[in-house]
Amino acid sequence: MTTKHKVVAGDTLSALALQFYGDASLYEVISIANGIPDPDVIKVGQILLIPGLTRKYKVVAGDSLWRLAERFYGDGSLFTLIAAANHIADPDVIQAGSTLRIPEL
Repeated sequence: MTTKHKVVAGDTLSALALQFYGDASLYEVISIANGIPDPDVIKVGQILLIPGLTRKYKVVAGDSLWRLAERFYGDGSLFTLIAAANHIADPDVIQAGSTLRIPEL
């Protein structure tokens, strides 16, 4: 489930990721979901969508992050959202049998 958060003074994406996900390194999920080009720049009063991370998907042979983004979001270019949520450094390499978190938009 996606949550809305109104930015207050002192908020950072990494602090929000820690608050909502328990992992500050997931700040990119919030950044990508909101189209924020510089994760160090958010504005007080800005409304951010905080994607849920409860949906899981077991990778099968032939899957790619692009295809999964097309399947779940209707837009393959959102593969970076799945990569960020799963700390995938090389989006061209996913292993069949692994379980991925699929951010909910």
